[in-house]
Formats: sequence, structure tokens, C-alpha cells
Amino acid sequence: MPDPPVMTTPLRQNETELLRTAQALWQQGQVESARTILEGILAHQAGHTEAANLLATLLQGQGQLNAASHVMASLCRHSGGDAATTFRCAQFIQQCQRQPLARVLCDEAFARGNASAELHVLAGNIAKELGEFDSARAHYFAALDAGIDLNAWFVLGALATTQRYDTSAHPDFARFIAHFQNTAYSLHSRATTGFGLAKAYDDIGDYAKAAQTLREANRLSQQAQPWSRAAWAQWLDGRMQSRALNHSLPAAPDFVPIFIVGLPRSGTTLAATQLAKHPDVRDRGEVPMLNYIANHLQAGNLQHDARAWREAAELYRRLVVQDDPRVRWYIDQDPNNFRYLDLIAALFPQARIIHCQRSKRDTALSIWSQSFAQAHYGFASDFGDIADFFRGHDRLMQHWKQRVQLPTHRLAYEDMIADPESTLEKLKAFIGMPAMALAEETASPSAAITSASMWQARQPIYRSSVGRWKNYLAYVPELDQF
Repeated sequence: MPDPPVMTTPLRQNETELLRTAQALWQQGQVESARTILEGILAHQAGHTEAANLLATLLQGQGQLNAASHVMASLCRHSGGDAATTFRCAQFIQQCQRQPLARVLCDEAFARGNASAELHVLAGNIAKELGEFDSARAHYFAALDAGIDLNAWFVLGALATTQRYDTSAHPDFARFIAHFQNTAYSLHSRATTGFGLAKAYDDIGDYAKAAQTLREANRLSQQAQPWSRAAWAQWLDGRMQSRALNHSLPAAPDFVPIFIVGLPRSGTTLAATQLAKHPDVRDRGEVPMLNYIANHLQAGNLQHDARAWREAAELYRRLVVQDDPRVRWYIDQDPNNFRYLDLIAALFPQARIIHCQRSKRDTALSIWSQSFAQAHYGFASDFGDIADFFRGHDRLMQHWKQRVQLPTHRLAYEDMIADPESTLEKLKAFIGMPAMALAEETASPSAAITSASMWQARQPIYRSSVGRWKNYLAYVPELDQF
């Protein structure tokens, strides 16, 4: 590995060359050499935008998310904290799951009088992820007052998830209805507001209007994001023909990932947040990595490349362990990881699987009631597609049961609601967590939740979510098929 260039000439004269060298070294996998160059540039010019962005991206790719976030925070402060730079830096930090730092940067910009509609939306989203719902509402209203583009920023749908409503006289209802019915806005924008309006109707117990609103919101959503059952079936067949288990790596007992999988809205976030109260557990949210690894191995024809498998395992480990204090267990709560249990078994034979299950009717209704941004949730707008997705999930899980040797615990959502204490103790025993006094288990108040269940996960465990479908069966007879 060549030594990094020595800075013997004035930085302004050779900074472009140094940046190109750092970029090339990074692409060649010489991360430390690239990092040295970039840190040297920033030591001379702390506000150098290109060097800071490249260094932060490099660190992020190495799982050093604290370090990456502080690079961007330093860049923001050296720039003077204008609204546009603060937005870019705070958004990067938010994506690194360091929401408290991102919130501080936003607050510093607002204190200087540097605000924009977009920055208020970002600050509102960060506050909501931290469970600070009153603050989120204040920022969303500030964005609305500043004329935020509702086709680009779905503020009204987000606003509906910041509180529980008790009357349709609340002024938010009029805001939601006016936007939902305004055909001048995009399908996606109106659909997202419709889901928020339906949630508000559900809060006040007007299930007829909630169902009517959900039908229209899902119709709009389906037009904006169609779903192909044929493509889903083809993808399933390909997964079931996978031979990932032929390349199992040795177990690494010092790193025990916990994968919480299942259908969407089946209680994965609830299980993760309860387990993460243990001081030796870290909840990393929905880690978008297994799909990337599977596609990378397939696209590069690397299924038989032992080195590629080791590198994939190390990449996942770095991005999950990160650079905060080490713990014993790490949670990946992406429910869609049920698609990759063979890959998990090959990369991490020491892993633990928690399979969340819930009443199919409650699950189907909850999915149909939720606004999803990602294309792989396109099935959520149609009950026929939802039923087909459920069958695919069940078929694939049965396939893994026959082929994959991983410790797996079935967690019934209804058990977690009815008897959370004993259910959680059984779950901890399965994982191997030592028993602790309840007083010793406290979730960090700054822990962010970014899944679709961010509102529900902040509320006390409540029983009304069990059998919720009964409120809707008269208006949504399609639920009878589940």
C-alpha cells in the first residue's frame, strides 16, 4: 500500500489532486490512506465541503457513524449553519441514526435565524423519531406556514401521527380533508394525507369514515405504486432455489445478531424496543443490508467465492456494531429479512431468529391502513395482493424451516400484549440474556425509532390493537378471507 502524498505545497494549489487521490484510494479499498489525506485537508481547512462529504461517506461505509456524524456537524458549524447546509448535514446525521446530534444542529440554525420550510420538516421528522411529538407538530406547522411543497414533503400525513384525536372538530381534520380532496396535488401526496385522515377517524371511533377514506387512499396509492403478483412469485421461486447454505462461515461468538422477522405490522418494532431496554442490547432498527448483500453476490456471480462471503459478513458486522460502546447483542428488526434466512445462516450461524406472528386479519388491516413509501410494499394497497404476499411469506418460512438450522423463537403478538412480562422473559431466555431487575432496564430517552410503528412503540402496551379488525369487518368485508 503506497504512503499518502505528503502536503509540501500550499493546500489551495493541490487540494483538487489530493481529493482525486483520496477518492481513488477509497475505491481501491485503501481506506486508511484515503482517510489520512482527507483529515489532512480538513486540518488545514475545516470547512472544506468536498473533503468533509467524502470523509463522512467513507466513515459511514466503515460503520463509524459517530465519527461520520461529527465530521458533518463540524462542517455545518464552520459553514455558519445556514439553512441549506444545515439541512444537508442534519439529514446525513439522521440517516446515520444519530438523531440527537441532528436535532442540535437544527436548533442551532433556528437560534441564528436560519430557517427554511424544508429544515422545519426535517426537524419535525427528527423530533418524531425521538418521540418528541409536540415539538414535531410545532415544526410541521412552521413548515406549512412557510409554504412547504406538499407534493415533495408529506407533512399532513406526518402531522396525523403526532397525536391521538378525540373529536372531528379538531382543526387538523379540515386540513386533511381539504388536501385529500384536492386533485391538483399528486397521487402520492394525497394518498399519504388520506392515510393520516383515516388514522384520525380511527382515533375517534368513526370506523365507517376511516374505512371509506382508506379505500380511496389505497386506490390512489395503488395507481402511484403498482404491484405484480407474478414478479413476487418469480422472486420467491428464485429464493427457494438458493444454495447459500453451501458456503456457511464459522460462528463468531463475539458477535450475536438478533433478527426479528415476520410480516409487516406483526410486532417487530414492539419486540425490538422491549428487548432494547436491556443494557447489553442495541437496537439498530431496520438495517437495509441483507437485500443488498444478496443482490451483490448474485450480480457478481460470487455465490462460490469464499472471500466474497467473508467480506459480506464483515461489512454487515461493521455497519451493525458501529463505533459506539460495544454490547453483547445487536437487533436488526427489518421484518423483510424473512426472505434471507438462508443467507443469515450462512453468514452468521450464531445468530438468533425471532419470528413475529399476529392474527392475519389484524395484520392485513394494519398493512392496508399504513402508508408505505418503499416499492416493495406495493402489495399493501389491495387485499388480494396482501393475501398473496401472506401466502408467499408462509411458503418461504416453511421452506426455511426444512432447510435452515438456526435457533428460532415464535413470538405471538397477542401473547406480548396479554402478558408482556412473562413473554419477554421467555424471549430473553431464548436469546441467553441474564435476568435483570426491571429497574436496571431502561431504554435511552434519546433512542430513535424510524419504523412505521414509531407512534405506537412510544405508547404503553394496549389491548385495543388485538381484534381491531372486528371494528372494520362491516365496512371492509374483504377481511373475512384471512
